[in-house]
Amino acid sequence: MTFNESSSKLGSFLDKIENYVPVLVLTGLVISGFFWYVDQAEVSNRLLLWITFVGAVPFFLQMLLSFTRGHFGVDLIAAVGIFSSLLIGEQLAGAVILLMLSGGEFLENFALRRAKKELTLLIANAPKIAHLKQKKGLVDVSVDDVEVGQIIVVKPGEVIPVDGIITKGSSSIDESSLTGESLPIQKGVHASVLSGSINKDHVLELRATHRSKESKYQQIIQLVKDAEKHKARFVRLADRYSVFFTVVAFALAGVAWILSGTPIRALSVLVVATPCPLILATPIAFACGISQAAKRGIIIKNGSVIEKLAQAKSFLFDKTGTLTLGEPQVHNVESYSQRFSTKEVLSLAASLDQLSAHVLARSLKGHADQAKINLSYPEEFHEEVGKGVTGSIDGQSLLLGKLAYLKEHHVEIADHYYKQHKTARAAGQVVIYLATKKKIIGAIFFQDIVRPNIKKVFATLRQYAIRVIMVTGDKAEVAQKIAHTASISEVYADLLPEEKVQIVEKVQKTDQPVVMVGDGINDAPALARADVGITLGGHGSTAASEAGDVTIMVDNLERIQEVYQLSRRVLEIALQCVLIGMGLSIGLMFIAAAGFIKPVIGALLQEVIDVVVILNALRVYIKPTHYEQ
Repeated sequence: MTFNESSSKLGSFLDKIENYVPVLVLTGLVISGFFWYVDQAEVSNRLLLWITFVGAVPFFLQMLLSFTRGHFGVDLIAAVGIFSSLLIGEQLAGAVILLMLSGGEFLENFALRRAKKELTLLIANAPKIAHLKQKKGLVDVSVDDVEVGQIIVVKPGEVIPVDGIITKGSSSIDESSLTGESLPIQKGVHASVLSGSINKDHVLELRATHRSKESKYQQIIQLVKDAEKHKARFVRLADRYSVFFTVVAFALAGVAWILSGTPIRALSVLVVATPCPLILATPIAFACGISQAAKRGIIIKNGSVIEKLAQAKSFLFDKTGTLTLGEPQVHNVESYSQRFSTKEVLSLAASLDQLSAHVLARSLKGHADQAKINLSYPEEFHEEVGKGVTGSIDGQSLLLGKLAYLKEHHVEIADHYYKQHKTARAAGQVVIYLATKKKIIGAIFFQDIVRPNIKKVFATLRQYAIRVIMVTGDKAEVAQKIAHTASISEVYADLLPEEKVQIVEKVQKTDQPVVMVGDGINDAPALARADVGITLGGHGSTAASEAGDVTIMVDNLERIQEVYQLSRRVLEIALQCVLIGMGLSIGLMFIAAAGFIKPVIGALLQEVIDVVVILNALRVYIKPTHYEQ
């Protein structure tokens, strides 16, 4: 086992122990107070000595581990203050310092555990089993146990568990989370499918071509792990002031000791210098920020995420499912016959298609319902999966589907319809045509729709001089059209997952911290590599949710600007707490160095400072930023 692995395990063990220290110290203070009250001062002092010593050991070891990693923090003053108190018999002062130190760590860890719990619930439905076809029927097995060549059954709505080739059936496959392609792709026998994509409509049988660990999904997971390893190290807010504050504290303590000739004077300086405002106030402000965000359906993993997000200089957005809704919606309806208006074309098409389970049929019916169009029930309905449907509406025979389907049924198709279809596809649209037995009478165009209020979100970000960029795996023509609608001038299209990571690294050279916003598996490596990854988890993938630092549980892009503004507010208040606490502490250090403050009194005065900065930190919760509902 390497040194890094050993220190990591020891650090995790110490983190668990530290959670119990505040209870230990508080209990010890209460019991010690009882013994002092009944004139058992010696017992009281011994109890405080051992409780403080035992409670301080894990923090002291954690501090040594931090030093071995090159990390210098404000905990050093607290550690020196605690052990100095014990050495010269000021146990009460040491216990109070330890209570504040352990309390701050507990609050920070509590916020982290809460976020992890929410994310665990979010991704609990990740595919872990596959339906293996055998002679005796279907057998559910672990995805990891599927061997190459075995036949897997995938039901409608399920995530495809392994890469494979379809051997039976036809269905729409949603690959948007993998490739960025916004619209479902119809696939049938002999077509290849990727793990992580979603079977939308019908039962499929497929032959596994790769084991789970070799699948496209697992390759992306590995990219996520590699990206995490290269993520830039981040220095906490309080620790950025630790060197200056520590030098001042030890210098004044040393001067006080030299001038007075007694270590008590130095201890008094260290007690009032104990950076409880830094240790306590910032975790409280961040915990309040995490709580406020959770109320809005935003899960933040830890406090450092808030710091980095508040200082962000650039935002990278995926397109499909992030800037757009991720599902095809009716874009427009056209009529090619004087006998039928566009409303009648919509009514006939929706009536005919309402019995289909296809994703476009659901969108079409939903659009007709919104338009408050009364639908007729189709007679003689027949569907050829992935091609089209036929049936009779009010005695009139109709067909609805792709041009190839209409051609198979001998419908007359002019050349301009083929050109129209090609143009629409290049623009990211899907077209289905409504026809009688002889000719086309209308068409319905479907397109992935840009999210509402998207310009408002970007206008807010640009108020803070934020650079906004689109990165997508979709076609350049489609990406440019969406970018124009969303008022984005910088666009990168036709990107593979690893190429998105490269764009993140490129932007980090000039505009760091970088925030990446996405929802699909193909976004996960970039989410992990960015300084802050934000996942739209309302419909996002497992890999994306795990890679992201912030998960938005509701399907609302405006939460992006909300969490950004909340982070700025939290950091502003936390910085106020740090500066107020440092200012008051430095003032008390000079007074203590002059001999006017005893160690125990210093500890009590330090508590007054704690109350001041904590109340200020609680403004994040008491007076939150007001958002529109």
